[in-house]
Amino acid sequence: MEVKKTVDEIVSDAKQVRSFWQKLFGTDPEPSKPVAKKKEAYVAVDETQVMADIVTQLTKLFRLEEQLATHIREAEEQSRNVYDPDANLMESALQRVMAQQQMAELIVTVRETMVYQSPPEMGALYSKVFEMRETIGQEQEQARLKQEKQQRYKQWQRQEAKRNFQAKSVYLVVTTIFLLYLWAFLLLVNRWEKT
Repeated sequence: MEVKKTVDEIVSDAKQVRSFWQKLFGTDPEPSKPVAKKKEAYVAVDETQVMADIVTQLTKLFRLEEQLATHIREAEEQSRNVYDPDANLMESALQRVMAQQQMAELIVTVRETMVYQSPPEMGALYSKVFEMRETIGQEQEQARLKQEKQQRYKQWQRQEAKRNFQAKSVYLVVTTIFLLYLWAFLLLVNRWEKT
């Protein structure tokens, strides 16, 4: 259900971004009806504000895309590492496939919007953003792998300390039993010599 909720949020934000672009550039998905032309008044547009709005909307969209990707990755990790006898495999598979499809549609929507509907002043926004995203993604993936490696190492250290404690406990018990046996044997030998 969380996947569906996240996907619904992403779809609604994608629609908001699409409507934002349509309002900004006057693209209308429905064919317009012929209307008598009126004198158009010049409307001053603050380019900086428009670009800031674009960046804000894209940031929101990318944040939701990252949340969806994280949710998919967590579901895969849980599936690999946690056995759930009550899990419905078909439901899990369907949710994952739907999330991946929504992710693909979202990426296409973002690409088309950034390529075809961004103002020329912003240049090759899609290419620049996705090149930088790829670089940051690689850095983040390396950081995540490093963090997971550290967590595995700490877990291994805890297990190793526990194993060493158990081994030392066994040695102590065996040594104590041996010393008691040796002490009893010496007592027996001592009594035997007296008789």
